[in-house]
Amino acid sequence: MSNAMRGAYDADPVIHWERDETGWKLVDKRRGCEYRSGSQLDPAEPTDSAFLGRLPRPDGNGSFLAIAGIHPNGSLGVIHLLASEIATLWGQVGDRRFSCVVGVEYDPQSGEPVRAELASALYRHEDT
Repeated sequence: MSNAMRGAYDADPVIHWERDETGWKLVDKRRGCEYRSGSQLDPAEPTDSAFLGRLPRPDGNGSFLAIAGIHPNGSLGVIHLLASEIATLWGQVGDRRFSCVVGVEYDPQSGEPVRAELASALYRHEDT
C-alpha cells in the first residue's frame, strides 16, 4: 500500500485496513465487525471483501473514489456492484464522502464476480 493511499484510508472515520498473522482485513470500527477474504479460511472459499468509499484527496483538494479488494477479485466485485447499483448508491450518498465494505462471491475458475453486495452499513462520513 502506498503512503498516499495509507493516508487516505486513515482519514476514514469508520472502515480501517488492518493486517494480522492471517493477512489483510477490513474492520468496521463502529460495529466491531471484521471482513476477510475467503482465501484466508480453511477450507478456502471463493469470496473476498473490498473497500468502497469517497475519501478526501491527500492534497486536500476535493475527494476521490477508492476501490480496493483484499485481493483483485474483491476490486472486480466492487466494479460489478457499481455497474448494477450506481443509481441506488448515488441516491444514498450523492457527492458526499462515504465508505462501506462490499462482499464478493466469485467464480473459482475464472475469478469473475458472480455476486456483490454491501457487507457493512453504508457510512456517510458527516453522520459518523
